[in-house]
Amino acid sequence: MRDSTGVGNSVVHKRSPLRRNQKPPVSLTKLSSRDGQKAKKPVCKFEEGQDVLARWSDGLFYLGTIKKINKLKQSCFIIFEDSSKSWVLWKDIQTGATESGEMVCTICQEEYSEAPNEMVICDKCGQGYHQLCHTPNIDSSVIDSDDKWLCRQCVFATTTKRGGALKKGPNAKALQVMKQTLPYNVADLEWDAGHKTNAQQCYCYCGGPGDWYLKMLQCCKCKQWFHEACVQCLQKPMLYGDRFYTFVCSVCSSGPEYLKRLPLQWVDIAHLCLYNLSVIHKKKYFDSELELMTYINENWDRLHPGELSDTPKSERYEHVLEALNDYKTMFMSGKEIKKKKHLFGLRIRVPPCPPNAVFKAEKEPEGTSHEFKIKGRKSSKPVPDQREVTNGVEKRGRKNL
Repeated sequence: MRDSTGVGNSVVHKRSPLRRNQKPPVSLTKLSSRDGQKAKKPVCKFEEGQDVLARWSDGLFYLGTIKKINKLKQSCFIIFEDSSKSWVLWKDIQTGATESGEMVCTICQEEYSEAPNEMVICDKCGQGYHQLCHTPNIDSSVIDSDDKWLCRQCVFATTTKRGGALKKGPNAKALQVMKQTLPYNVADLEWDAGHKTNAQQCYCYCGGPGDWYLKMLQCCKCKQWFHEACVQCLQKPMLYGDRFYTFVCSVCSSGPEYLKRLPLQWVDIAHLCLYNLSVIHKKKYFDSELELMTYINENWDRLHPGELSDTPKSERYEHVLEALNDYKTMFMSGKEIKKKKHLFGLRIRVPPCPPNAVFKAEKEPEGTSHEFKIKGRKSSKPVPDQREVTNGVEKRGRKNL
């Protein structure tokens, strides 16, 4: 039987068996609040054995149980329902309403409630937020209204989903407003040389962890990365590692996101699809006609091939095979390792680099240091199963909390 689950009525996804680094992540003590002031050191509100929702690198919440707490690193070791285990930062963990009877602000952990900074209770999860602690700040009209109010966490939990966030409905409108303000200060993030990962594991509108080489878009203005699940501008689900977009986030546009597809060449299509196959199937070599072309044809619309769109299916293989044979520094033929010549794989398993100016400066860092080892669970991040998803909820079993 399939059903949805939740903590405090918040929607939650069931995880497939993913593996992450088992060391506690970097502490967030250096990460400032969104107004530029130093954030107050978080108070640990978690307990061992507590059931929580943990945000994963795809921007979605999953149900798990806390087994260990590391106060120094501000993280919890969580076992998920599929028996996978991972350290998760406190910022990416959501709990239900407190049972103590004392309502405290989820952000500052203080009890006071006085104008102009009164406590507002979320009508979905039951947690309290001071007007000035919540991001964005809660307008006083919300207090005087009989309309339901959802906190930022619950708005994201009810609208984000694989393939792109909801575009219609009251929660989708609330998401669009909330996306224009980030719950962290971008200037405090410590990035690597290629601006792909930061030490705080803080990305997107949601502030959660992320993997740039899977399904994320990089804003061409602020250069922050955003989850496929959190953006509202996609017409079709993304492919893994597909950066052939010009994207402007809602923060930089002060409104709806901007998205434009960049032109693809046949070599880009071959590279992108071989990369996706390697992520999905966790192997290196694929039959150029039976596997690669089948995948290309099945995902032709998702590729948004632009000027190549009208290429008849019967002629596509000829162009792809030509690209595979011409770009020998990019593609490796099976005959090089005494396998069949129609087998091909990527010499370095990284996504293709788009031609736009944002990425030109980072071509140098994008070498073997960014290769992703796909063989073996311990050194890879397998792809979640594609199960039924409804309103951001992946349905699979029930668990009462």
